[in-house]
Amino acid sequence: MIKRDGSPLTTSIIAIRDSINTALQATLIQRVECNSANDLLITTMDTVKATSLNSKISQFLHLIPGTTTVQLDSPSAQLLVHGISTSYTLADIGKELTTFNTGLALAEQPRWLKPDERRVGKKSSTVVITITGPKAQDFAVLPRLSAFSSTFRLERRLRFGPRTQCHNCHQFGHHTLKCTNRATCRWCAKQHSTGDHTCPTATCATRGRLCAHSSPLCINCDGPHEAHSATCTKRPASPKRPSDEDDELEGVHMVDT
Repeated sequence: MIKRDGSPLTTSIIAIRDSINTALQATLIQRVECNSANDLLITTMDTVKATSLNSKISQFLHLIPGTTTVQLDSPSAQLLVHGISTSYTLADIGKELTTFNTGLALAEQPRWLKPDERRVGKKSSTVVITITGPKAQDFAVLPRLSAFSSTFRLERRLRFGPRTQCHNCHQFGHHTLKCTNRATCRWCAKQHSTGDHTCPTATCATRGRLCAHSSPLCINCDGPHEAHSATCTKRPASPKRPSDEDDELEGVHMVDT
C-alpha cells in the first residue's frame, strides 16, 4: 500500500504498473489500483511475495509522485475446500476450519462455490474461503485442511478466463500457475524466460527487457510488438456485458464434487 498526499495522479495506473516492472527489470507487479484517497495498492504476481519487494522499493518509489508512506497490506488468499458435506451450515464450517487448523484466520464467512440450485441433490460440494493473517500464504500451498474429524482437499482459487494472459508462455486463456508450456520470452518470442532476455549486441548489458537494439516479436500473432501489447490481433475481445467474464472465471478450473 502506497500512501500518498492526496494529489491526483498525473499518469494512468497501467503506465505506473509498466514503469515499475521496467524499473525492476522483471514482471513482478500484476496490477496497480487507486482508491478514493488517491492512494495506490500494488499487487504482486501470484508467484512473487510482496515482502520480497522491500529491498527493491528504492528502485521504483520515485515513479509514484506524492508518496508519504509505504506499508505491507495484510496478506490474504482465496482457497477452495472440496468435498464438504452440504448438510453443514457455513457457520459450522468456518468454526471447524479455524478451530482445527492452527493459525488459520478467515477474513469473512465461508460461502458455497455453486449457488443453491446447483447444489440440489448433492451430498457434498466446494466451499470458498478467504484467509488472512501471517500464515495466509502458508495455508495457500497446503494440500488439505482438517475439519469434522476428516481432511479435505485444498486448492488455491485462480481466477482466469479467455482474456487472461499467462506470464510464462504469454498465451491466452490460462493462469500462469497452471501453465504446462515451455517458458517463452515476452519480448522476442524465443523459448527462454522473459527475465533471461538479453540484447543481441555484445556491448549492451540490458537484461530482462527491451532495449534500443532489439526488435520485439509477438509469440501470439508474430507481429512487431511485445506479447502483452494491446495491438495484438490474437488478443481476445472484451466480454459484451460485465458479468460475462465473471461467469467464465467461476467455471474454468474449479472442480465441484
